Amino acid sequence: METYFYNLLYEHEDNHWWYWVRRKLVHKLIKLYGLSSGNASFLDVGCGTGKLAEELQKYGKVIAIDKSEEAIKFCKQRGIDAEESSIEDYNPGKQFDCIIALDILEHCQNDKMVINKIYDLLKAGGVVIVFVPALKCFWGKQDIISHHFRRYSYKELRDKFKNAGFKTLAQSYFNFFLSLPIFFIRKITNLRNTQLESEFQFNNPLMNTICKFIFNLEVYLLPKIKFPFGVSLLGVYKKEAII
Repeated sequence: METYFYNLLYEHEDNHWWYWVRRKLVHKLIKLYGLSSGNASFLDVGCGTGKLAEELQKYGKVIAIDKSEEAIKFCKQRGIDAEESSIEDYNPGKQFDCIIALDILEHCQNDKMVINKIYDLLKAGGVVIVFVPALKCFWGKQDIISHHFRRYSYKELRDKFKNAGFKTLAQSYFNFFLSLPIFFIRKITNLRNTQLESEFQFNNPLMNTICKFIFNLEVYLLPKIKFPFGVSLLGVYKKEAII
């Protein structure tokens, strides 16, 4: 991730439609899978500027990690227990009830190794909540700016977690209702070779309100239904207890 992006993220993520609804969906999943008692331990991997980690503190003890020094600086401003580290190098000497990995795997050249590391960092019976960008057809300049190695299909993500020993609790594409406008915007941007610092520059208050309303509908539908496609893909996986 480019350093300047963290400044934009810190400025926009509280109310930007994508981050606002994404956090709301994470909260729903945490409650749905029994992690909201106040005693759970959380690891927020690739925490960015720390808004989600800040909100997760009401559910228990939260540790946030990010390999960007700039990101950790913003986390500290929020009062988050944050450490500068990649998931590959992180060795806390303990395990967690829940690991949050939002749009992280696509940044990792060896994502299988990262999934195995997540498995090792979870307690038996622990849960990981994963979001990744979906489907190669949505590849755009934001992927390049964000240093993505890939976008995922449903089967690819499911199989990688299954092969690492996880049980799938829920999985679905999401950002379904806005997927067609996003597809065409990205294709036009690619064809015109538009200079782009971030997709934040396409946002304005009116568009943000409209997108927030439309995207928020999916929070009420997921994970009860599975969308056939979408810009993103979510997965909730459990580390089976060893008997």
